[in-house]
Amino acid sequence: MTTKKLALSAVFICFAGALSVLETMLPPIVPVAGIRVGLGNVVTLFILYIGGKWHGADAFVVAVLRCFLAALITGSLTSAMYGLSGGVLACAAMLAARGLFPKTNGEIRFDTRFLPFTGVCGATFHIAGQMLAAVLMYGSKFVLAYTPILLASAIIGGAFTGICTMLLLKKLPAKLLRGIRM
Repeated sequence: MTTKKLALSAVFICFAGALSVLETMLPPIVPVAGIRVGLGNVVTLFILYIGGKWHGADAFVVAVLRCFLAALITGSLTSAMYGLSGGVLACAAMLAARGLFPKTNGEIRFDTRFLPFTGVCGATFHIAGQMLAAVLMYGSKFVLAYTPILLASAIIGGAFTGICTMLLLKKLPAKLLRGIRM
């Protein structure tokens, strides 16, 4: 790993962690516990779609370290457990979803039109990972009754993060994107 990639990875981890922490500090969008948009996933999606020397493994590293950083800042170890279980599954799902669609010939290897779908896949699997963690943590399958509400929010939040990432990739200056791609 080059020094530049290491430095950019650290910036991505900090930015994703800051977005996750910021989201916990904002007032809830709906009065239902546990529903969040998943702003930190914008960074993971960005890494998955940016191309260049960035690969799926880099997105996993950023997703995992973002969960630890957010838990460290907020002081919540349970959020680390939920975040890690959801984050790893979400990253795997987004990586798989990205591979379903045709590649492009441009600088961005994957067609960004499918980013909302990729975001929804990630958010859905994030919920699956969190529900698995909740079942293990509480020792009861009754927490699964909450799943339909969380899945509905995952569809909306995942589409939103996908659209945000798509706009980010389209609006950032080409020179900056080339520098990040290395």
